[in-house]
Amino acid sequence: MLILLIRIGFVLLATLAGNSAGRVFYGQLFDGQMTWWFGAAMGFGLGVTLIAAEQAFRRHFTRSLVGFLLGLGGGLLLAFLLLLVLRLVVQDDIYRALDIPVALVVVYLVLITVVRNTDRWRVILPFVELHSEQFDGGAVVIDPATLADGRLPALLRTGFFAQHVLVHKSVVVFWESELTSGEPARVARAQRALDNLRDLRQLTAPRVEVDDTEIPNVRDITDLLIRLARLETARLITAERETARRALAEGVAVVDLAALAQVLVPQVRPGETLEVLVERAGEGKGQGVGFLEDGGMVVVAEAAGLVGQRLAVTVLRIHTTSNGRMVFAERVK
Repeated sequence: MLILLIRIGFVLLATLAGNSAGRVFYGQLFDGQMTWWFGAAMGFGLGVTLIAAEQAFRRHFTRSLVGFLLGLGGGLLLAFLLLLVLRLVVQDDIYRALDIPVALVVVYLVLITVVRNTDRWRVILPFVELHSEQFDGGAVVIDPATLADGRLPALLRTGFFAQHVLVHKSVVVFWESELTSGEPARVARAQRALDNLRDLRQLTAPRVEVDDTEIPNVRDITDLLIRLARLETARLITAERETARRALAEGVAVVDLAALAQVLVPQVRPGETLEVLVERAGEGKGQGVGFLEDGGMVVVAEAAGLVGQRLAVTVLRIHTTSNGRMVFAERVK
């Protein structure tokens, strides 16, 4: 409410200031032909434009503003120094023709370079923090594999994670492209990821946001998410060991869902009965493959022709690998 009142007051003051300036400046400029309201309209438009810009960049407003001011100041300083040198080495008539174009080009190049790379200045200028505003409880960034995890909506509802969840737009684009892959298993996983995103965006807490921050010079989607997490001072949620290793090497805090699952999920034992959705045919003859909620693979004998069906199966044996558990089972007779 206070912010709204401040914005209204700012627009009113901008309108009044524009009106006062318009009576003097525009009246003289146009020989009194321009009426008083033109200056007021200019002030009102400027005030509304600034508020709209602040809203558009609200999550990165402080970082963007500091980056803009640093870039503008650096560009003006570099242009001033360059023009001093240019004045000494060229004739006056040539200097007068080049001074403004050179200043504009230098200021633009420095400004755009600084604004595009604000996330890197924390290293170069250690006392200047260009991170965006932190949210209560911090923030978390979700990687593609985690978004496709069927347990994610329930985990976020528990309140165990932060109150601000970021899903980068590239993750959404990745799963949308997987829908057209033509492979049933990949299509099913992509559909589950997009369904999870839809469910997450309906939550009132935590707040889930699709982030469209452009981060230049990234090698792959994992690199992009790690840099986004560092930029937002956030944790990265992942179940991929390689992703977790890279994030930790970059100094980003990680929530390892695989380790969390091993602690919280009850262990499956031989002889137990499970219900599993057969998602694709297995490599062995007649085998069907499904997955547990924690991502563990279930190989079901004599289920290759039952893809898309949910079956009751009995666990025969369990094989643990570096990538997780493999459960071998057979259909309940």
